[in-house]
Amino acid sequence: MSQISLGAARAALISAGITGPHQSHQRAKNIAKIHALLAGGSEDEFGLSGLERYSAGEVLGFLAELTGCSADIADVECDEVIDPDKTIAGIIAAAHRLADHAGHGGTLLVATGHPTGLLENHIRIADAFRQNGGKVLRLREEERLPLLSRAREVRYVGGVGCLADWGQLVHTHSAAAMEALLDVEPWPEMVLADHGFAGAAIERGIPAIAVMDINDYALAVASAEGKDVIIIPMDDNRPPRLYEPVWRLFVQILRGDEIE
Repeated sequence: MSQISLGAARAALISAGITGPHQSHQRAKNIAKIHALLAGGSEDEFGLSGLERYSAGEVLGFLAELTGCSADIADVECDEVIDPDKTIAGIIAAAHRLADHAGHGGTLLVATGHPTGLLENHIRIADAFRQNGGKVLRLREEERLPLLSRAREVRYVGGVGCLADWGQLVHTHSAAAMEALLDVEPWPEMVLADHGFAGAAIERGIPAIAVMDINDYALAVASAEGKDVIIIPMDDNRPPRLYEPVWRLFVQILRGDEIE
């Protein structure tokens, strides 16, 4: 597999709508989502506690620091954007953290609440982590878990945990699936995830790498609080093939290749 440069990866991710001008979420709806989050009882809490301590402006400020979007809570008309340099920086930092962890034979749980977007990306990263000395876990595989429905389980596809409802994979923001996985020890030493799969791990103090979309405010709060999480800000539900520059950078760094 040929190498990809940082410049080529950056350009491809902007062209794909994974970073840069946002193609999936509108500003007004995102601001409304902050207020709903702070009111409590939302799955967008991702299993994280203490969010109600902050004002809407503070939460938006935390997200703006990580994404480069406007921090003006009154501006509901501007176009949402993720700074491509922040996306690339998150990818590089996360890949180096995983490379070090793999080099020590560490354990990793990989999961996604967005199987229609991130599943292939996460599979590729999990494979590279395993090939370079790490151990990818499948916690509580084929166990009946106390989830929302008796038919639901965590199904591992290519080593990546997804919420499944009998014959289909499910999009979820809820932390319930991850909380069920973590009801039994030993826990993974690190987690690569998004949505509630990431939040529930962070809440328990497990080091995490988290993909964070422009409206995933709970993860921004966790980062601002100094939790052990590396954030990769990017759109989490673009067509799967478009994430190739992301996983190629991970693969190169996990192999120890120079990135130019």
